[in-house]
Amino acid sequence: MAKEHGIDGFVIYHYYSCGSKLLDKPTELLLNNEDIDTNYCLYWANESWESRWYGQKTEVIWEQKYGNENNWEEHFHYCLKFFKDKRYIKVDNKPVFIIYKDWSFKDVNKFVTYWNELAIKNGFDGIYFVKTVAGGNDDSLGCFNAAFEREPFYTFTHGLPAFRKYGRYLRSRVLEYLNKIILNKFKTGVIQYQPDYKEICNLISSRNMPNGGRTILGAFTDWDNSPRRQYNSTVFRNVSVDAFEKCLRNQYYKAEEQESPFVIINAWNEWGEGNYLEPDELYSDGFLKAVKNVKS
Repeated sequence: MAKEHGIDGFVIYHYYSCGSKLLDKPTELLLNNEDIDTNYCLYWANESWESRWYGQKTEVIWEQKYGNENNWEEHFHYCLKFFKDKRYIKVDNKPVFIIYKDWSFKDVNKFVTYWNELAIKNGFDGIYFVKTVAGGNDDSLGCFNAAFEREPFYTFTHGLPAFRKYGRYLRSRVLEYLNKIILNKFKTGVIQYQPDYKEICNLISSRNMPNGGRTILGAFTDWDNSPRRQYNSTVFRNVSVDAFEKCLRNQYYKAEEQESPFVIINAWNEWGEGNYLEPDELYSDGFLKAVKNVKS
């Protein structure tokens, strides 16, 4: 279904903490079944898992740890079997490896250097490291090959006027307090943030690429994380397949002009946050058809 609609490959979340892994079976099944004809790369979602996602009191239930060079080498050799897969996405003989929160990993520069050395020893020209820019960091590349603008969070953090950004923050904090202290006791509440989908898509489309071909642009179908956060959530208004298609087309053209290798759509099946390309009862296969229209 993905190939029929122009999806070239998948960016798959990779949860790894000093040898401890989560949600690793799907990726390993993909690796071990070479007849599955799709390209893919790993996206290291390097953050701890907390029970707040389930509406409970915040508690760390799986901690992200980084360790030392011995742990980094063990991590590399776990990933190496994927890197060597002919379906694994590479740029200039460098396996693509995206990191979610580079800013939370204080030794990330040493890690990048070490992995590049290990990759060269194993027949590659290094690793094509990509940092995620969404919040908590900026567009500067540093030791990375490219920066990925993960949407819609890049635009929330870097694309809104200052007064809108601070207004969003203030509204969220006030409503979080109001919901928790008063409204939730009566089994009701007010959604923290309800941005306009078409407006955010227009902001994404009109923005220039800060690092030229070393920027990986993003697009997104929708966002609604109320299944996880209830009223303390972000829920888009005026979601439109047409707006998505227009935004994706503009992103695609910009990437071609700047010779950027990818546009990454968030996401294929993030059902818990209302963010998916897979067909549903509301839009049918509209988002997939939009991708196919852009690609063709």
